[in-house]
Amino acid sequence: METKIQSIDYTDWFINQKRIPDPQSQEYEEFFEFHEELCKNGAMMGGVYINPFLYWHLNMWHTEVDVIDERGRISQKYANPFLRDNEWVITNEIDRAQNEKKGLVILGIRRLAKSVIEASYVSWGATFDENSQNIIAGLNAPDIKLITDKIDKGLNFLPEYWRFQRIEDNWKNQVTLGVKTKGGERIPFSSILIRNLDEGNNEEAIAGTKPRKLIIDEIGKGNFLRGLQAAIPGFTTPYGWGCSPILTGTGGDMKKFMDAKSLMFDVDNFNFLTYNNEKDTTRIHGLFIGHKYRMEAKEDSTLGAFLNEPAKSELHNVKMLVSNEEKATQLTNDNLNRLKKAGDRIAYLKEKMYYPQEVDDIFLNEDTNIFDIEIAKRQKIRLLQQERTGIPVVLFNDDGVIKHEFTDKLPISNFPLKNSDSKDAPVIIYEFPVENPPYGLYTAGVDPYRQGQSAYSSSLGSVYIYKRMHDLTGEKYQDMFVASYCARPDKKETWEEQARLLIKYYNARTLCENDDISFIEHMKAKGDAHYLEKQPQWLMEIVPNSTVKREFGIHRSSQKIINYLHTCLKKYMEDSVYKETDELGNITREVLGVTKIFDPVLLEEVIQYNDSGNFDRIIAAELAIAQAMKMDPIMGKIGGSGDSRVASLHSKKKSGRVLFADPKAIGINRHSKIKRNKLFS
Repeated sequence: METKIQSIDYTDWFINQKRIPDPQSQEYEEFFEFHEELCKNGAMMGGVYINPFLYWHLNMWHTEVDVIDERGRISQKYANPFLRDNEWVITNEIDRAQNEKKGLVILGIRRLAKSVIEASYVSWGATFDENSQNIIAGLNAPDIKLITDKIDKGLNFLPEYWRFQRIEDNWKNQVTLGVKTKGGERIPFSSILIRNLDEGNNEEAIAGTKPRKLIIDEIGKGNFLRGLQAAIPGFTTPYGWGCSPILTGTGGDMKKFMDAKSLMFDVDNFNFLTYNNEKDTTRIHGLFIGHKYRMEAKEDSTLGAFLNEPAKSELHNVKMLVSNEEKATQLTNDNLNRLKKAGDRIAYLKEKMYYPQEVDDIFLNEDTNIFDIEIAKRQKIRLLQQERTGIPVVLFNDDGVIKHEFTDKLPISNFPLKNSDSKDAPVIIYEFPVENPPYGLYTAGVDPYRQGQSAYSSSLGSVYIYKRMHDLTGEKYQDMFVASYCARPDKKETWEEQARLLIKYYNARTLCENDDISFIEHMKAKGDAHYLEKQPQWLMEIVPNSTVKREFGIHRSSQKIINYLHTCLKKYMEDSVYKETDELGNITREVLGVTKIFDPVLLEEVIQYNDSGNFDRIIAAELAIAQAMKMDPIMGKIGGSGDSRVASLHSKKKSGRVLFADPKAIGINRHSKIKRNKLFS
């Protein structure tokens, strides 16, 4: 039976009551039953629905609020929260999630009042939902304590009618609310469970529970998806989810964001509410509370004005702080420009993360990302605007000759992977190899993946082919990546074989990451070990005391090695490849190396890099560059001028292979049917 929603006036709100009826009177019981109904089912006011959680939050909950006295001095008092547009949006979306039996992920700005809302939400469930489990989960103990402290204090400030005793009072594990009788009997009503996922190390923290309310706080600080998956059976019913998990995160606190980003941009597959991106309606993601909601841009208003209600509407009596978007944008841009001029990269990135203008800004990381995020973003945008594409192909062996065929397989276009992404991706060609490529013209970097990793792993096997600078034929493609293969097909042997054929296709000197040796063993078994570089001598220059002795490839067991490889890619991206100057020698135009990277997903990895996620493309690209930098010049080291492969570079005979074609479809065999696939749809 459908619940009837009561109609009320603003004068009916609990906060507007001048007196509480005498506890011994019948009026007392009726008074609280009336407001309990509003807290459970909401109300209609002036034709507008006031959702139940919002009514509870504004009327029953208490927290620290900023106030200003007559002398302009700012202080804090413990009181009912202010209504802001933040709360209006968030509580209505929580209500929608519950009605649709879905989850809700919320990522946004600093001072969103996230912890206040979380504490209020869990307490709301514990106060009115008998026999319920209400869970606060987080990735570390200090963050969890910030919320539990608010719950602990807030419960004590509830009206006495709803103020339960603590049958169990352990804020590190479980708090049980109920009644203690004079006879010593303890009658439980509900419980609040506290669970620490420990940055993802405690995957079973929520397993076995049956939550009615579930909060997972600061999801950017660790791996939580497996913990969430372990909890889902506990609230799955024949009628759908009996709990709407609320997951939250804050800009600037995305130290280990891979799970958060996976959920944020794949909400539909996780049964979470979806939202269209404001600038690109083809993109969907979770609820994004951006810079326009920052506190400094709030202005006094009313709920009626916010909703454009008629002047006589009762809703104009409800005071509200509303965001001035123009003011917020101006303030944010002024701060960014000031920090940019000051040359303070860290402070600049913090401002972008704390007050994100776009949802992607949430996932920037200033602590462990050494790369220039801004130049990578500009190049990625440029590629997408130009619809610059590579050519998807599958390689095969035709009687000892490596050939390609065009394919309808789509490259992986998301980072991190979505559950819906096909991992059986093709090889991507930006420029086909020259005829009979000399050994040393091309290098390859290979980052295999471990077969034993979980099926939920976002790790890929990655290969990048790099064409060295040689100035022999004058091709435009020099000193840059010309092909890639990033995939994880069902059979690892499929990936290993495509990777092997790609290396042979370009006759590439190959530096392989050797923490897992299965690909190296595959190359040896196929008689192609000669393509693999031995463990390089220059490794000893970086780590002189290393005891790692492996026949082929390079290990990343030392932070010094990791730092060196990162430096290779960073230098490549940031080096100037072209300059224009005026008559005074001032630079008027400069082109950086990043413009020679045509893979937008590699650029996205650069933008989102941190020291805890899977960045397989970066690893493979770095290895290819490092190999190219450490090699001898091509000429004189591959057999002299009589070498047929070198002679082919000088040959003026026109081959059937186009080295530089249409910039939107580079590397097409002119005798083949042209086929274009956008990297991003």
